[in-house]
Amino acid sequence: MCDIYLCMRRIEKIYYIAVAVLATLFAVACSNENDSVLTQQQTNIERYLKNSHSPRLINEEEIAQSIEEEPQFYTRWGLNIYRYIATYYDEGRQDKPEISLGTTFDITYTAYIFTGNKPKVQDMYATNDEESIEELRALGLNTTYEWTTDPMRITLGETELISGLETALQGCREDDEVEIYLTYESANGKHYVGKVPSKSPVMWMIKIVNVE
Repeated sequence: MCDIYLCMRRIEKIYYIAVAVLATLFAVACSNENDSVLTQQQTNIERYLKNSHSPRLINEEEIAQSIEEEPQFYTRWGLNIYRYIATYYDEGRQDKPEISLGTTFDITYTAYIFTGNKPKVQDMYATNDEESIEELRALGLNTTYEWTTDPMRITLGETELISGLETALQGCREDDEVEIYLTYESANGKHYVGKVPSKSPVMWMIKIVNVE
């Protein structure tokens, strides 16, 4: 009986060790897959901004080496949040109210699933911009009940936003035209949200129409 008991205990121990090893291998495999997806999304965003975007952009850190008087650039937080302010050099911009945590402001926006190329109407998943809504109507979509042209009011730090937007909107000013690119880690994560598949990078085109 003692030998049988010891054998059963050894089998039980081996079973739990095997389960732990398989769980570790599965976690490592998932982590490697996630890392690979993130790396590809980061590469696609930076390649687009530097090569295909109009105008072509440089990283903000490269401004000192630029020979242009007003180089067009993007700002990056880590490797998951990218922002371009098209109106950065507009006359009088620095005198306009700036957004920080606690600031209340209104925006019009169009959000796209980012494919690595210039966004298309088919990539759009949310908007309150009249021109974007007209583009959707041109595709034959009924936008009467799904879309509104009312500005979106935000109090930064209080209004629920995806984390990447909250970061990238800080430092923007009234009347800014802003493009924000987010990997899935700074957008919706692994969740399937509305028309946006799991692990999707996104792009937001935003016009800041009022800052209180």
